[in-house]
Amino acid sequence: MRGILSDIPAEWDFPPEGSPLPAGAASLIDFLSKKVFNDYEPSQFHPFRQRLVEWLNNFQEQEDQQHLLALLLDVFFVGRREFEALYRAVYRGVLFRWMIEGSDIDVFSDDLETLIADKVNDAWICPISDSLRINSFLKVNGLKSLDKRPDWRSLKQFGDVPKIQSYVADKGIRDLVLLEDFCGSGNQATGAIKFAAETLPDVRILLCPLIVCPKGDEALIGVVKELKDNGFSNVTYEPALVLPQTVVHDYDEHAAGNSTRSDLFLCDNKAKLGFSTDKAMFGYKQTGAKVVMFSNCPNNTLPVFHRETEDWKPLFPRVDRQS
Repeated sequence: MRGILSDIPAEWDFPPEGSPLPAGAASLIDFLSKKVFNDYEPSQFHPFRQRLVEWLNNFQEQEDQQHLLALLLDVFFVGRREFEALYRAVYRGVLFRWMIEGSDIDVFSDDLETLIADKVNDAWICPISDSLRINSFLKVNGLKSLDKRPDWRSLKQFGDVPKIQSYVADKGIRDLVLLEDFCGSGNQATGAIKFAAETLPDVRILLCPLIVCPKGDEALIGVVKELKDNGFSNVTYEPALVLPQTVVHDYDEHAAGNSTRSDLFLCDNKAKLGFSTDKAMFGYKQTGAKVVMFSNCPNNTLPVFHRETEDWKPLFPRVDRQS
């Protein structure tokens, strides 16, 4: 069945046997449109419902349109409130434990929360890249920290090592907390982590991404081990949330002939997105993620969601960096 959609058909709540859609799909996407997906910041003046219809109309066959909608229903969307919850979880969980482990604080003290807050405020809390909104993290948790909070990806590129070391010495900094909102492949974070560890070998460093894909988790575990093998044992890696392998599209499994129905759909339509290889359909470094944040869509996420060409309208247009 072919046709251009003007809205999500109500009958998609009752998909026929063999459809990729679950029962209730039309009602669910209506709910998510209002409560979740409208929060997408880069397209705040282009309503989600309008973008959704345009995105589905990249195809004219109903089965293909339903495949797209089924993919969307599996997206892990992280809105503003979810980020605030992750900020609190990092502070109350990861940071609390790390501070206790590195000090002689009495965990049974009546003033435990104040003692921990004081130690956290004495630490240097910085983002790895500019995508982590460090002021939001501090405000949500009622923290102050130091007034200089550079992102370490930029600091690696432009920073003066003696000046960084002098600043740390002058401020008496013993703890450095490196935060990141999302790590897909880990490629963006590893260089900054190495730079921080080697520049400040006597400072305890906590590496804490909020959300990590399986490939990124493997890469970050690897870089911490490599640093330790090279004599830099000052980095602790503790992510807030590691996504399970089951929620990403696995290119290696696809290449080995163990494709899912969704993998086959994506790769069968690679030319429509302007790609010539299956590999490209799995995102940057073949991460295969289905993660979208309210602030942006990572390039590790499947391009079917964010790629924009003359022949393909995106659902979550990305804000790219200039290389």
